[in-house]
Amino acid sequence: MTTPVVAVFTAKPGKEDELEALFRGLIETTLKEEGCISYQLNRDLKHPGRFVWIEEWESEAALERHLAAPHLQALAAKLPECAASSDVIVLGKLAGGAA
Repeated sequence: MTTPVVAVFTAKPGKEDELEALFRGLIETTLKEEGCISYQLNRDLKHPGRFVWIEEWESEAALERHLAAPHLQALAAKLPECAASSDVIVLGKLAGGAA
């Protein structure tokens, strides 16, 4: 089974555009990573400061490699400046199609 992930980040007031730019900078590199099935950035229509990643990885090992990758480590260093909160939820897929 694959490993789906939902990650929710809320920007600090006034930092929404900066956080979006940081996130957009991850997409191209991440989609090329071994084990990445999908990596989608979304924005909450009712709460524009909330960003939601919907991801799917071939395995937990692939996800762990992603989290240790240099571009994710660089993001982690910058997040405190613009993110008020974050919640990364690693899921166990039960049934259905792609995440």
